[in-house]
Amino acid sequence: MNISTISNEWILFLAVILSSIATFITRVTPFYMIKNYKPSPWLNAIQKHMGLMIMVILVCYALKDTRLNAYPYGASEAMAVLIAILAHLKFKNTLVSIIVSTLFYMFFIRVFKI
Repeated sequence: MNISTISNEWILFLAVILSSIATFITRVTPFYMIKNYKPSPWLNAIQKHMGLMIMVILVCYALKDTRLNAYPYGASEAMAVLIAILAHLKFKNTLVSIIVSTLFYMFFIRVFKI
């Protein structure tokens, strides 16, 4: 059979099938290779504290453009960070802390214009 006799639809179909097989193999291989792997205590500690690590990264990114030398001197950002810390200490839930502090920050900058 000559390649010129194969229609474009079949070539497209074969490309989709080969891509799906390649994707499946690349997704399954890591699970097959580490099925008997026991995580180290270091990896368990990172997994346990990942939410807090993400919070720190988000706070640093959010505060990078804060102007402390002009009005309002970062007041709304400071209050939002304080609320995030308090919410995280109370609820121990990263997502709740992010949502609550974001809502308060939006409230501060929209209502009080600070």
